[in-house]
Parts: sequence; structure tokens; C-alpha cells
Amino acid sequence: MSSIRTIGGTRRTRKLLATAVATAALTAGALIPTAGAAAAPAHAPAWKSFTWHTLRKGDCTMFRGARWTVYPDGTAYFRATVTSSDNNDAWLMRARLKDADGAVLTALRNARLQDPAVPAKFVKNLPDRTQRYVWTAKGTFDPGWYDDIARMSLVSSC
Repeated sequence: MSSIRTIGGTRRTRKLLATAVATAALTAGALIPTAGAAAAPAHAPAWKSFTWHTLRKGDCTMFRGARWTVYPDGTAYFRATVTSSDNNDAWLMRARLKDADGAVLTALRNARLQDPAVPAKFVKNLPDRTQRYVWTAKGTFDPGWYDDIARMSLVSSC
């Protein structure tokens, strides 16, 4: 009993105990929530981001830094800069969420549906070859897949 009182007895001792517990949790592979992850379950980060190097398809270019960020609630947000060497082109993209082994879990659905026949298609029109365009998009997926998401791939055409 006296050892329990000693452990909780001083501020310094409590701080040392908290540090030891945190170190043990990190060693065991547990995630300790940060301010950005406070609302997420202790086992899952608050978001997962995937970025790409420069991609080229046909006349179109998507510049380095294109990023999809997925959230535990089943939403995903995309931001990229794109251009084309020809007028009146369009970048078409499908985004696939994958597990750690690279197996496809699901495809993101376009939250701003552009093609009812293909809800997983994202399109950015590129009317002027002299311009770079910021492309933002919102996607959705079944949140039950979130914990399994480890990779992401893009299938693109121009």
C-alpha cells in the first residue's frame, strides 16, 4: 500500500510514471493520440495521406505533390495541380484504396458525381494549354475499410 501512495505521492513521481507508460506503449506499437488525432479511436490515426510524384498521361501532367487524404468517417479529399500541352483536354482518374499487401479494398466514389454511369470517375477539364489548374475533389468510401487502408493507387488517362 505504501508503494502505491509513493507512486502517486509527488508530481515528479507521477510524471516519471507517465513517461514510463508512454514509452512502454510506444515500444509495444500502440499509437498515442496527438492533438490532431483526439477525435479518432486510439487504434487509428485521424487521417491517412497519399502523395504522388509527377504523373504524365498523354498530353496531361499532374505535378509532384498531388495528394489524397482519407478520413475514418469515409470521406476523402484530393488536391493537385494539373496542365496539358494541348487545349481542351481532360484528366480522368479513378482512385483505389488498398490494403498492406496491395489488394484493392474499394474504389473512391466521386462525392460530386460527374458521370452517373461511373460513380468512381473523377474528371478535370483543361481548356487552355498555357494554364496550370488546381484540381480539388471529394470522394467517399465505406468507413468500415478505414483501418485496412495502407496504400492507394490512381488509374489515369488524358
